[in-house]
Amino acid sequence: MCKMARSFIIFVITVGLGVLLVHDKAWTAEKKIRASMYADPVSLDPARFKAVYDRTIANNVFQGLVTFDITANPPFPIVPVLAKNFEISKDAKIITFKLHEGVKFHHGYGDFTSEDVVFTFERHRDPKVASWVKKQFEDVERIEAPDKYTVKIYLKIPSAYTLLGSLAWQNAGFIMSKKAVTKLGDKVKDMPIGTGPFYYDRWIPGEKVILKRFDDYWRTPAKVDVIEFWAIPEEIVALGALEKGDLDIVAVSQLGSYRRAKTIKGINLAQAKASAWLYILYVNNKKKPLDDIRVRRALAHALNVKGICKRIGPIIRPFPSPLPSGVLGATDEFWRYEYNTEKAKQLLVEAGYPNGFDLKMVYKKAGLYEPIALEVQNAWRDIGINVKLEMIEKGVFFQTVRKMNQHIAVWAKARFMPHLFATIYETGSAQNYSNYSNPRVDEVIRKARTATTQDEARKYWGEFQRLVTEDVANLWPGVDKAFIAISNRLKGVKLSPFTGVYDFEKAYIE
Repeated sequence: MCKMARSFIIFVITVGLGVLLVHDKAWTAEKKIRASMYADPVSLDPARFKAVYDRTIANNVFQGLVTFDITANPPFPIVPVLAKNFEISKDAKIITFKLHEGVKFHHGYGDFTSEDVVFTFERHRDPKVASWVKKQFEDVERIEAPDKYTVKIYLKIPSAYTLLGSLAWQNAGFIMSKKAVTKLGDKVKDMPIGTGPFYYDRWIPGEKVILKRFDDYWRTPAKVDVIEFWAIPEEIVALGALEKGDLDIVAVSQLGSYRRAKTIKGINLAQAKASAWLYILYVNNKKKPLDDIRVRRALAHALNVKGICKRIGPIIRPFPSPLPSGVLGATDEFWRYEYNTEKAKQLLVEAGYPNGFDLKMVYKKAGLYEPIALEVQNAWRDIGINVKLEMIEKGVFFQTVRKMNQHIAVWAKARFMPHLFATIYETGSAQNYSNYSNPRVDEVIRKARTATTQDEARKYWGEFQRLVTEDVANLWPGVDKAFIAISNRLKGVKLSPFTGVYDFEKAYIE
């Protein structure tokens, strides 16, 4: 073969190989999802979840024995995950879980067994851990593991259905590796070890948290390689990144963000199936003049709930009830406070405040807190009440509210079970930021928690809502609609009614 021919063949092979390499590089390029979160995580230990962004990450790393099927119509049914099945005894005092075999923990921490389940739940019960969900295990008498893949929980009272709901919720139910917690100790808050479709890779403070696909996942492995959660405090900024193609998904919780998202081409503005995020005006029932029920009822009559929601926009809707519309038994039928400023003024006269009074309302700069606070301020001005607003920095807002020096605090709560909202109203509860107490309400909550059928529970939760609404224990301006702005190229994302929490297990990129 002549020299020229050999050179030509080498040239063709080289070019062809180059093309193949380029094609192979494109073919094997990482499939990556980039999502926004409001800030850096605070703690990724299920005993210490504090913020939405903690849950955002943990929801793709951890799994529980059971979970809520958020794709179904509300109230969401409880379905097995790490448990193959579960059985509740006739007296509702024993729950038996049969576990899946062959499930592995991330980072080489071995197989998931009943030992990990018992360890996780006992850890929440341990006073030294100071778990934020310790109260949810207060009815537990003991937890046993008869064999490697069976767990039995024995209860002091017939509250199995209530506990099952707690376990379907994130904090209480996410299963941890006994081996990992024993080895890592307090470091588990920054190094979560779960069984989920993605494992925690690393956190770059002030920038992002990176998760990667867990190839040994016990179900079908994820179709994407990497999830990046970018810490972007301002939704408008995140939406700008979405429009440029630097992000794929952004939670939308503000009116300006909703309007901005509507203008972006190539994205879908998706809405969750139900409302579980309830905006609450925490009314300090023991701080004068709010200790007088006539004053609280005056405040209720002076709130045009429908008008407030209409003015704020399409990301909130009226549902004046202590339970959001997406949970079992929720109803707004007990809200009897029609908008009537003259009636409100008359109640204030009867209570001894013909000229109104001053009150302090605190809120933090997030979601719809500020728009709601401004709407309430304007509404109560019409009946002679001067509302002094104080915006509290996010990092200390929780501690400020717990001190209960304010008259009103604007906040929100999102859960999928009514008993997890009821703690707001129980006498002496750590989550009772309203200084509210009514023995009848405490008794009805107890009966609802120990109901052995859904119909029985629904009846008691109706009574709970009636009593709390009659007392005007708090005020409820609306429920969040839970929108996300998501790139059209991203499919299969499961959207939670808990705004900003996503499930990427079945997500894929077109």
